[in-house]
Amino acid sequence: MSWKNILLSGSITGGLIGFLMILNVMSGVTEFGFGIAMLSFLAVILIPAFLVKRTFPQIIEGEASLKHLIPISFLTFILPILGPAFGGGDMGLDWLILVPMGAVGGIFWSLPFAGWGYYRSR
Repeated sequence: MSWKNILLSGSITGGLIGFLMILNVMSGVTEFGFGIAMLSFLAVILIPAFLVKRTFPQIIEGEASLKHLIPISFLTFILPILGPAFGGGDMGLDWLILVPMGAVGGIFWSLPFAGWGYYRSR
């Protein structure tokens, strides 16, 4: 897979993580207890990776690798998504910033994989 597709898949994964985190908080699933909250956070991390893996070949020619997407998902969730979600106030329009923050975080965490793909293609 080319380095551009790696960056694109990381960006889509990060944006989906931000969107699912907004849905997770809005639904109130995290208020049922620690175990349920951790399972919902794990679902927020893994669903975008598997969704991008499944739909990416239909969008762009090239197959996204779970070896890239799962670490990108975990790192994007931990740094640019989880902090603002815990530090955020009431549900308002300021929560919508999680989607672009997730997309930028996905691109950032995709850079090592994209660099390696670029190096291998040369």
